[in-house]
Formats: sequence, C-alpha cells, structure tokens
Amino acid sequence: MVERKKHLTNVAFGGAWSEQLIEDDALNSVMSVLQKACDECADRDVNDRALIDALSYVRSNVEKGPMLVEGLQKALLEPNPNIRQEFVRRYIEMIFTWSGY
Repeated sequence: MVERKKHLTNVAFGGAWSEQLIEDDALNSVMSVLQKACDECADRDVNDRALIDALSYVRSNVEKGPMLVEGLQKALLEPNPNIRQEFVRRYIEMIFTWSGY
C-alpha cells in the first residue's frame, strides 16, 4: 500500500483517480486478509496483527464498520470450529457488501 502511494507522488496530473487507486489497493488488501481469516479460522487462531489492522480499517472506513467488527470478533470466539467458520463467513460477507467490494 505504501509503495503505490510513494510511486504515485511523481504523477504531475494526479487527480482523484490516483487517490482512488490507493483506496482500492487498501480495500483489496483488507479484504484479502479477511478472506484468509475466514478460510483458516476453523483450523487456527487467526487473531494476528494483519487481522487487527484489517478490522481497524473496516471500523474506520466502512459504514456500519464498528457493528460488523464487533460481530466478527464475537464470531471468532465460538468454540465449535465449524460453527465459528460459518459465523465468520457471514460477517465477512456483510463487510464485503457494506464496503462495496
């Protein structure tokens, strides 16, 4: 994400499209982390720095983000791995929808 931002600083004509590229790149990165967490949450604890950062992004930048993050965090606490993965998948889908991804 930072590399692209640094790369675009030399673009003379810039405009809104360059900022949109950076936002899209950030959103793609966040969604990738969330999808990976969903795929792996039945097998391991996925609460790592990448997920924390992704949830922070969602909380700040997605409409209904705080509510969705709270639900996702509760879903990750479900003791049954199969149910946990299903609950997490539902919240990830809602985050995808609300983010316009």
